[in-house]
Amino acid sequence: MGIGNWSVGAIQTAKYQNLLHKSAQTGLEESYRSFQELDHQKNEEVLRRINEDRERYNTARVKLNFFYVVLAGGRLLFLTGAVLIISSLIRIIRRDARVKISKLETTP
Repeated sequence: MGIGNWSVGAIQTAKYQNLLHKSAQTGLEESYRSFQELDHQKNEEVLRRINEDRERYNTARVKLNFFYVVLAGGRLLFLTGAVLIISSLIRIIRRDARVKISKLETTP
């Protein structure tokens, strides 16, 4: 339980971390102020690439945050399931041992 979320979260987190690393902000976002002497249409043409890169970066960051939640949820579900299974096994073993001990005590 939770292994699927854990594995998908780990794979997608690595994918989007690499994408963020590749599309990290380069400082060009602040250089758009130097284009103020151009008219609005030319500014849009010049800044289109910067805006697309910024949008791609922000989208990858949001998806990375989502997959961090999926990863953490998968770990939580896996650990909860593991604890429940181990405690159930211990309880079954103890109960079985008590039954066998009581049978041995009653047998002449």
